[in-house]
Amino acid sequence: MTENPHLEQLSPLDLLMPSIYIRAVLVFQPATLTPAAEIQQTLQQGLDRLTKQIPWLSGRVYSTISDQSTRSLEIRSNKDDTPTLLDKGSISVCYKDLAARGMPPEGTPDDIWPVPSMTDDVALASGAPVFAASLFRFAYEGLGLCVCIHHAAVDATGFSEVVRLWATNVADPTFTLSSSLEYRNERLSRALSEALARVSAISCDTLLTRHPEYFMTPPTLPTEFPASTSKLFAIPVHWINVLKELLGKRSSPPTTNTIICALIWTSITRARLLRTPGRSEETSHLVTAVNGRPRLGNDFSTPVNPYIGNAVLYAIAKHPFHALATADSDPISSLAAICTEIATPQSPTTINSQHIAEVHRLVESMPDPRALFVGWDLFGSRDLTITSWADADLYGADFGSGIGKPAFVRFPYMEADGVAIIMPRKQRGSDNEVLEVVVALRRDDMCVLEEDEMWQTLVSK
Repeated sequence: MTENPHLEQLSPLDLLMPSIYIRAVLVFQPATLTPAAEIQQTLQQGLDRLTKQIPWLSGRVYSTISDQSTRSLEIRSNKDDTPTLLDKGSISVCYKDLAARGMPPEGTPDDIWPVPSMTDDVALASGAPVFAASLFRFAYEGLGLCVCIHHAAVDATGFSEVVRLWATNVADPTFTLSSSLEYRNERLSRALSEALARVSAISCDTLLTRHPEYFMTPPTLPTEFPASTSKLFAIPVHWINVLKELLGKRSSPPTTNTIICALIWTSITRARLLRTPGRSEETSHLVTAVNGRPRLGNDFSTPVNPYIGNAVLYAIAKHPFHALATADSDPISSLAAICTEIATPQSPTTINSQHIAEVHRLVESMPDPRALFVGWDLFGSRDLTITSWADADLYGADFGSGIGKPAFVRFPYMEADGVAIIMPRKQRGSDNEVLEVVVALRRDDMCVLEEDEMWQTLVSK
């Protein structure tokens, strides 16, 4: 680092993100590949060009304290630095064996990743790398590219943009960005300027009342964490389209995302309620992540001038346990009501520039953003969080001759309870398209889910 590094002050929306890395592995099939050493050199050269276009990728995330004792985060980088693509060697598993099983996340070992999943206060005090990447080879053939970017720097959309730009720089060494990717704070503040002026006088207490997705009381940790696991499922889009058509006869058809969220929510709640029938009268909360970029105008983030930062807002839907668990007995009527519950808090009339400005203002009003916690139950097997990567075009990332496009995109294996991720779509529009979903639950609830009759009907064999 130089004595006067480039500083990128992170935005209030960045400060809301957990101190973790977004991590994905892009798996390339053998038929497209040139020798691994040549691929590593080509990828590194593309990475060198990318970090000149986005200098903060080569930096580190630091925690800071202002003269007014306000805590924040910033990225410090040196324009001459470039992350090194690490070579993790070979793993003992065969590509063909894993591919035949759908490339399950648990099939790849933990030590292929260049950085751990989380960072703590100690790491942020000394600087946590913004970006890290590694390369590994499967036994006999096949290649994996692990990409990790700190969540304080990007969300899922920002992560996908970085991968897309890296691929473009590898495939076309003459590529140049047509935009300068200005500072995120200034760009976000300008897009929100009118709305921020309207909310400037609103008190912190009022903002917390308006935004139950945030809370100032830390979650209660259980005395013992139950054994949990995660599994990858595939749901044929054919079933989603059938339901969409049937539901469309009652009202305007729900989106594919709304239907898949409803199916996951009802199925998981049904499995949970079998274990704890006494919770029948309780209310479950479904939390979904919403990309705020389109809510800030068509020109806020474009393919030629993407906003590479965090623009994630949370929508919370609520529905009784018993109504969710029995939705399969009258799927059309019940599912229609549940889809409405999901779609309403996600709608552009709910999460609009005013909503985003209020969240922005809420974070700014906190001397320490770490005092804000999520407003849903993380550990009680009551609520569910769903993040959709369906629109993240990671399968379209073309690294050019000798590497090509990934055959699989996977996230690391995780042990959690009440988390689902809708994976990037691979064959959008094809007759045989499936939606891949990673579900993380208590092990006992996962066993019940896999035996659930409705769930078995939905998932592809």
